[in-house]
Amino acid sequence: MLTSVVAAVLSAAAAASACVPPTEPLSNNIPEGFGIQIQNASVPVIHNRYINLWSAGGGDQHLYLSPAGDSAFNLTLVNGVISRGIIHAVINGEYTADDNTTKMFMTQRGDPKAFFQPVYGCNPDTDAVQIELDFVSRASLPGGFICFRSASGERHEARYSPPGNTVFRADRPCFEVTLAVVPVPTA
Repeated sequence: MLTSVVAAVLSAAAAASACVPPTEPLSNNIPEGFGIQIQNASVPVIHNRYINLWSAGGGDQHLYLSPAGDSAFNLTLVNGVISRGIIHAVINGEYTADDNTTKMFMTQRGDPKAFFQPVYGCNPDTDAVQIELDFVSRASLPGGFICFRSASGERHEARYSPPGNTVFRADRPCFEVTLAVVPVPTA
């Protein structure tokens, strides 16, 4: 499904000179494997990197930007939740008061799930139409956004910033990002 949707989006984009995203709503299920490219053109250190998974014990997988961790181009979206087999994206643990953010990671436990809605958007570099995962809620708490900040060892980790968060840490900012759905690379 993803390959045909992406192909249709790309051909529609080629016919237009400027990005005009389609207006029809997308399903909150993407059963075919995909990866996620992080976009924030104003922050080159994270822009256009991919989300990878880092084994964290107990079956948990932490979300870091490439090259840290293992490639993750076999993600799916199940009822709005990023999934990989029996694990799914949650927002819980490792809360830090100095920037009022909480870690987003993958687990099979019952932590508060991170919900997303696929939407059409525009690639900031190519102006091509793309599918993005728009953050909806942390369990039943709507709003906020997903951001990435520096972590130990030159890594960048996924975080959740709640609605109305005004706390900013200048030495370790958590940058809001666009999560672009990308197809599995072909050999």
